[in-house]
Amino acid sequence: YGWGVAAQVYSLWRPDGWGIGDLRDVAELGRQISDRGGISLLLSPLHAPAPTTPQETSPYYPSSRRWLNPMLVPLDGASPVANDAGGLIDRNSTWPARRRALAERFTRAVDGPEWRTWAEQQGADLQQFCSWNALAERLGPRWTQWPGDFRHPDSAALSQLPAQDAHFATACDFHAWLQWLTTRTLERTAAAAGVGLIGDLAVGCSPDGADAWAHQDLMALSMRLGAPPDPFNAAGQAWGLPPFIPSRLRAAHYRPFIGMVRAACHGMAGLRIDHVMGLFRQFWIPEGGTPADGTYVQLPSAELLAIIRLEATRAGAFVIGEDLGTVEPEVHRALRESGILGTKVWWFDTSAHDWPANNLATVTTHDLPTVVGVWNHTDGNAEMAAALQSAVSATTPVAASVELHRQVAASEARLCLAGLDDLAGSADRPNHPGTLGDEHPNWCRRLPGTSGEILRSSPGRLIVEAMAKQRPRT
Repeated sequence: YGWGVAAQVYSLWRPDGWGIGDLRDVAELGRQISDRGGISLLLSPLHAPAPTTPQETSPYYPSSRRWLNPMLVPLDGASPVANDAGGLIDRNSTWPARRRALAERFTRAVDGPEWRTWAEQQGADLQQFCSWNALAERLGPRWTQWPGDFRHPDSAALSQLPAQDAHFATACDFHAWLQWLTTRTLERTAAAAGVGLIGDLAVGCSPDGADAWAHQDLMALSMRLGAPPDPFNAAGQAWGLPPFIPSRLRAAHYRPFIGMVRAACHGMAGLRIDHVMGLFRQFWIPEGGTPADGTYVQLPSAELLAIIRLEATRAGAFVIGEDLGTVEPEVHRALRESGILGTKVWWFDTSAHDWPANNLATVTTHDLPTVVGVWNHTDGNAEMAAALQSAVSATTPVAASVELHRQVAASEARLCLAGLDDLAGSADRPNHPGTLGDEHPNWCRRLPGTSGEILRSSPGRLIVEAMAKQRPRT
């Protein structure tokens, strides 16, 4: 029972950073939270993007959910890219600069026995991921457009390539070393943060990425995940993520799923599962179709939940299911029986005093407005604005945000988190679902100050004080 913060890792800022938030920022934020009595830090997904440009901005649309984003590795020295507080992140400049610095560092570590031993222990999964990365840098990020010999990870031509092409072999080694380095850095960060880190497992992967290439025989690559039309979204939603075929995943003894969950739990005190309904049923849409063309597909939820329970127990981690929206009672029951916390968000349910204990509680999420955005009528809708006005007696947005977070912290929910954007007093949210980059710079906003500055200033200081008073650390 306690409180913490939810943060978009890429948005974290420090004066000597390299254009995007990294694990040094995570460790510092964790220490700032711990110093004020908090116990948890929820991170945006740390999954690996493609190593090419243009870089994907959404952490929920990764190349691989099994492996980590090497941009998480902190770098020293002056940043060669723009790093202004409150500015927009340019991953297309940041990643090439970071890659050059990491490649130079690799030349001094190439013969290191520790990373090579670790890489050998990871087996074929890491070999395939590194092969995909090396091929993507050479042939482009869409493996369906590669020459036929390289479109499948088990091809004879690919198995012979490292022995025939020294540059390819070195590229594979570089990407293996990056994964070792990022993993070790994450382990050190978890130990130094002073709070329990909570990872976030995205609901799927890019159809063009490493996971889809490696597991193409197990996936329905002509289908995409989404959500059907409903009263809240008349057009439905299409997420562009290919699903696993349940029968084939089972026939493969769930190995890709096990590896993904195990990796997501590594070093973490907790794991959030995005769209946990996807463990029970998924809405499949034919590629090129609309949500009106989709249908539901049932998943072997009992087996998937058993895997999650086992891997989380092995890692000593608790699990949170994002169960927002229309969710059947039997799903809530199955999650509860599995010891998985649900999710309560104030914008969707303003009766915080009635929330059950087996939940994570927040005012908002990365896909929903901040309190300041609703107060200023620059974000959200009339219903949210009316709910806010009726729930608080405040006359300023700062006071309203403090009051809402106090209500959420006073609930019976096991864990209460404040979004870092709310703590910073931001009027905008990290992501506006269904919009493009020219409408909103989704997943690209940098915070206006360091984590310490945000938590020492208003409204961050006042929100944290209110939460800490409601939930003192024992």
